[in-house]
Amino acid sequence: MSSSNSTSSNVIPQGYLLSQIIVSFLLATPAVLSNVILLFTIYRTQLWRTPVTLLVINLSVSDFLSGMIPGFGSLYYDINLFIDQTRENVLGLRLALITAAVVTNIVASCTIAAMSFDRFFAVSSPLQYKRRVTTRKIKVFIAIVWIYAVLFSSIAMVVSVSTFVLLYCHLHVSLPLIILPVVYWRTYRALCCHNNQVQNVAEGTVVEQIAFEHRNRQRKMISAFLIVLVLFYATFAPQYIAQNILVAHPSYGELESFNFFLYTSNKFLLVNCSLNPFIYAWRIPKYRKAFKDVFKGWCCRKKSQYNVADASI
Repeated sequence: MSSSNSTSSNVIPQGYLLSQIIVSFLLATPAVLSNVILLFTIYRTQLWRTPVTLLVINLSVSDFLSGMIPGFGSLYYDINLFIDQTRENVLGLRLALITAAVVTNIVASCTIAAMSFDRFFAVSSPLQYKRRVTTRKIKVFIAIVWIYAVLFSSIAMVVSVSTFVLLYCHLHVSLPLIILPVVYWRTYRALCCHNNQVQNVAEGTVVEQIAFEHRNRQRKMISAFLIVLVLFYATFAPQYIAQNILVAHPSYGELESFNFFLYTSNKFLLVNCSLNPFIYAWRIPKYRKAFKDVFKGWCCRKKSQYNVADASI
């Protein structure tokens, strides 16, 4: 009797699995494609030479890996469940996907925080910015973030699940959510003070026009990174809520409806991964121009190839 009950409890409804397969495909595909396009554009236009673009590249790599491993990995996992109907056969794959998701989410959170501080330094102390923020320092920071993310994910083997979840959520979501709004408030305040100083000193001159253009570029980049930050926390919110509910009420883990919410919330972060490249193209002129230049050149080459082919016919 007990054996048959355990077997039936492990059987997963096909409708549940089919919905998860569709969600995985619809979220993972644009996450991978949009970040491949962004990375290719940055490479072709050599935008990677600046420190802030290195942070953009790191976030894009993290988003790409999120789409490839937790995204398409979950698709493969769901298809296997759809065929076998039992979780035990793919337990190792599930642990690998969870680890990859934790690592990429930590890297994304730390990178977005670094982008916020980078804009604060650029606005509050523009004369010292190039000395304080260099490509070498950013590369070291990126390496440290990836090492930290891998090491943090490994502590799940030595602490309880509830302790790991609390550390994961509150160190990388709650704490930045307290600090980063203050950083952006001070950034916009410094930008306004800089605007007033320029207007008072050089009103109606060429210097004011140059300062206005610089201020406009800074404002657009700050707003882009702020949108990325807000979108990250908005898409992380369902997982954050589900994980904390599960810690407070472990018995909810036996409910299929709650498991559906928890599993889907893990994939919802891919929405953020898909939209980040479009935010850069929408809000930051140099990225928008880079996208246009790359795809204009690609279209022109394709058109010339077609013309040559037509002529040969």
